[in-house]
Amino acid sequence: MRLALSEHSSGGGMQRNLFSSARILLVESDAPFRRSLENGVKRAGYLFDSCSTCDQARQLAKARRYDLCVVEYHLRDGNGARLVAELKKVHATLRAVLISFYDFEWISRDVTPVADGFLKKPFDLLDFEHMIHSMLAAVPSPVLFSRFSSSSDQVPAPILKEGVL
Repeated sequence: MRLALSEHSSGGGMQRNLFSSARILLVESDAPFRRSLENGVKRAGYLFDSCSTCDQARQLAKARRYDLCVVEYHLRDGNGARLVAELKKVHATLRAVLISFYDFEWISRDVTPVADGFLKKPFDLLDFEHMIHSMLAAVPSPVLFSRFSSSSDQVPAPILKEGVL
């Protein structure tokens, strides 16, 4: 499979956000769910690339700088938390959100050290868009846990409730 960089965006018209030049990497193995995420990012007016595996994400990250990545925790070819750790070594300012059907409590040891946010599947697309805006604006959101300067300060906020996506 040949992986190509793409220029996904909202397709014209007025942007709905102040960070329309921000670039997002979506890594989700389930094609229908990935399309839903793509539609949400597109509707919010962001540039993005999407893929379904860790290897594809690494290739994309070598070719481009991303401001935010949204990564599924359980990918076919690897662990999403480990992928985020790798990507953050290459792009120090990258913000990351992990998404999973697993409850946060089950995967918190993997997620907390590397992710800036977590969403439990399924979630509402409007909440997903709000999370993206909040992450790119560096504004705390009630649906995310935030990472602070020291590990002793890390305090999880409420996990996003299950929704319709």
